[in-house]
Amino acid sequence: MAIPDKIKVSYLADYHTENVGRHGDDDGQFMAFVVATLPEIFASDWQKHKRWYAVLHTFDTDGHHVNTDARFAGVTADGEDQVAERAWGWIEEMLAALGPITREDIEVRLFSVQVDGRAFGLLDTSHISEDDGTIYETVTLLPNDFVFTDPWDGDYDT
Repeated sequence: MAIPDKIKVSYLADYHTENVGRHGDDDGQFMAFVVATLPEIFASDWQKHKRWYAVLHTFDTDGHHVNTDARFAGVTADGEDQVAERAWGWIEEMLAALGPITREDIEVRLFSVQVDGRAFGLLDTSHISEDDGTIYETVTLLPNDFVFTDPWDGDYDT
């Protein structure tokens, strides 16, 4: 089965996708997360390089990406609990600014934006197995590393 035009992202209360749904009078879609990134290559002092963000992606009713608001909250070396608390506070502000929201499953199209040189988005990460040539069709939400696959029902692996 080919990758669909729109990827379903399931709303899961008290889990990674607890902040997905619809917003406003136009019924736009959103997903919001606190996420961390690490560069591909870094020294052993990873705590200075692990960057935390509050991220809000918005989409129109047909799932086209409209905007990404990504706010840098700090690095782990600054105190991970304090940085995460700051980021979650920003998520609350971002969601409040959307107006009325309903948390529910959404369906959005692939998209990619760069934030501080790192890819954020929902990207085709399909690949061919070096062992047997099998094609694995996957879509990954970055930098969260949530992997979506057939049957494309909104479930994902972390």
